[in-house]
Amino acid sequence: MRRSSPQGKRSSRYMQSGHLQSVEQRIDVAPYRTGDMAVGDTASVLAISWGKGDPHKDATTIVFVDEQGRMREHTKLDNLADPESSDEFIDILRRRKPSVIVIGGFTVATARLSQMVKNIINPKPPQEGDQSRGNIETHTNREAFDIPVTYVHDDVARIYQHSKRAADEFSALSPTAKYCVGLARYIQSPLNEYAALGPDIAVISFENEDHHLVRIPQVS
Repeated sequence: MRRSSPQGKRSSRYMQSGHLQSVEQRIDVAPYRTGDMAVGDTASVLAISWGKGDPHKDATTIVFVDEQGRMREHTKLDNLADPESSDEFIDILRRRKPSVIVIGGFTVATARLSQMVKNIINPKPPQEGDQSRGNIETHTNREAFDIPVTYVHDDVARIYQHSKRAADEFSALSPTAKYCVGLARYIQSPLNEYAALGPDIAVISFENEDHHLVRIPQVS
């Protein structure tokens, strides 16, 4: 039987130590707060994802979670670039007034979704030379929203969407909607969401160069 060398064991311990430190850094994060929120206040969150971002398969899922971590609204929009979907999205912002918008997804296409959301909540003025009446009226009639748009680590949300806890709480929701709930609750309280994983916290995946999986020791 092949035995590990002392150097190999030290390297393995070093890697595990580094990954455990990464876990601690993700857990040891304060709940999200805007500048006008007091210590102890909890943000209301609008979480948005289109999964893998395939325009032929994946609609944009939107979930609103209130300050108590309760899911109050969820919907799907076919295409945020479509005026009708954009207007529906703006209506949600007006009614729900989220403290923050969190974006998540499973591919690099997520960055495009984030930019689309930013363009809607803070529309750009018409470009120089673009004097079409339609573009000018669209910009003039569209209000701007002072709502931060951000990303968070989504490892907890990815585990949550397939968990028994999510199935018990939201049996009627799609996996992507459950993922959005996980994103929203994580930004509200990273520590609480890691703790709520229970046994599922045993394996956390890190999407780095070696795709390493680290097993977190369970505390008895």
